Amino acid sequence: MRLPRWRKSLTVNAASLMTATVATNLLGLGFWVLAARLKSPVVVGRAAAAVTALTLLATISQLNMTNILLRLLPAAGRLSAMLIRRTYLIVAGVAIVVSTGFVLSGPGARVVTGGWEARALFAVAVCVLAIFALQDSVLTGLRMAPWVPVENASFGAAKLLLLPLLVMIAAPGAIVVAAVVPAVIAVLVVTRLLFARVLPRLRTVEGRLPGRQRLVSFISGDYVGNVCTTATVQLMPLLVLWKLGPAPAAYFTLPWLISMGITFLLWNVASSFVIETAGAHGQPDTLLRRSLLLWAGVAVGAMLVCVLGAVPLLSLAGPRYAANGAMLLRLIGLSAPFGAMVAVYSTLAFLDQRVWLLAAFQGAGGVLMLGLTLMLLPRVGLVAGGWASLVTQGLTAAVMAPLALRRVRRGHLVEAL
Repeated sequence: MRLPRWRKSLTVNAASLMTATVATNLLGLGFWVLAARLKSPVVVGRAAAAVTALTLLATISQLNMTNILLRLLPAAGRLSAMLIRRTYLIVAGVAIVVSTGFVLSGPGARVVTGGWEARALFAVAVCVLAIFALQDSVLTGLRMAPWVPVENASFGAAKLLLLPLLVMIAAPGAIVVAAVVPAVIAVLVVTRLLFARVLPRLRTVEGRLPGRQRLVSFISGDYVGNVCTTATVQLMPLLVLWKLGPAPAAYFTLPWLISMGITFLLWNVASSFVIETAGAHGQPDTLLRRSLLLWAGVAVGAMLVCVLGAVPLLSLAGPRYAANGAMLLRLIGLSAPFGAMVAVYSTLAFLDQRVWLLAAFQGAGGVLMLGLTLMLLPRVGLVAGGWASLVTQGLTAAVMAPLALRRVRRGHLVEAL
């Protein structure tokens, strides 16, 4: 299937993914700002913890197939439909098992209140959010990245429109429900689009997938590393809730969402580089140079926005949010250049299938981040997360920088699965 030239550009695909990330995070920021205006910090803090739990469980359930699909779909051809279908079924099954175990546990009982109906809906929500997250990778892997911002912007806008309506009718768990229902609609619409229109066109395109043993090793190594990273990011708000209480957790939410948005922007560039390189859609050295410029642009832009715009951004939610979160956001911005360096080496190692080495880096970084946060929270409050991020990213970048330089000098950036 031939694609228009504008859909073959690394820059266009990266810009599409970054647009999706910016739109998602701006609308997500607006969602939590609106929630802060409509509900008390205690209610917002508890809702943020519930959404964090949903996101963490959905991420665990994905088996990190978001990255694997990006690596495999560009060369899968007629095997794409089978790969996507099996991935969806496996992820949905894992999501039901993981979420059921969580709601029956002690921590789950504190997050999910109510009877068996609430617990069942929570499990279904985890399943939906897991598949919703996979859809971006499917669209990107099929070189349909320009559709990703359309989907994500529609999702974010729907959340914003739904929230005040649910609050007005006093719906139970209005914030959490508003965050989940649009994902259900998105999953249904995109799944029908893929299997009814897009994938049938690939039936005549020759494709390949790696052998089972190599695939299992690749998936398992990448999964372990991703769980370490995601668990670290998603556990941070829960640590703040545990150590400082619901109101500080609400003040922590907006800066941490922005931090996650910066990370997603960096990985948008990485995803586009992987897609174009793995699919042999350009010269690897040229693609790398373009990607390095994009990574640098994201890092510098994020640093300036966070450092100079911390107070105006957080003031949108109210003066208490700016007073308590501005320094945290500035520290997050200062760590952005280090995060870019981490993204560069991690992308090169991923293309080389050195996923177990990446898992070791990610595990060590997670332990350092959480350990520093736990140690500093009682002493410095919310800015503990910012200092932990700056130190962790800085040390990791210092180790990875010479490895990345050596890898680039060696050349041969593509290695077939």
